[in-house]
Amino acid sequence: MAFDLGTPINTGIFLYILYSVSRIVFPSTSKPKSIPHEFKAGYSWMPKSHPPTVLFKIYTPKTLEPFNGNNGGRILLAINGIVFDVTAGRNFYGPSAAFDLIASLFEVC
Repeated sequence: MAFDLGTPINTGIFLYILYSVSRIVFPSTSKPKSIPHEFKAGYSWMPKSHPPTVLFKIYTPKTLEPFNGNNGGRILLAINGIVFDVTAGRNFYGPSAAFDLIASLFEVC
């Protein structure tokens, strides 16, 4: 089974692969004309502020109840005895969100 360049589709694929390999082997060495505006003041991987952390606190269902996200509060989620702060995912874990509807189906009292 030989590779035939006689068909236009094979020729196009071959040229695309050849171009891609040449871009990898011989990358562009030109420098950008201007610095992107988001990096002019410098860039830091550090977040603006870290969320508050609570270590080694024992929660019960009754003590977790206030952390349901109502009125813009924190949202804590307990899975197999491990408590997660999912406040950043308010659109998914918050009240009347997708996960709230799914979790109500599996609630154990």
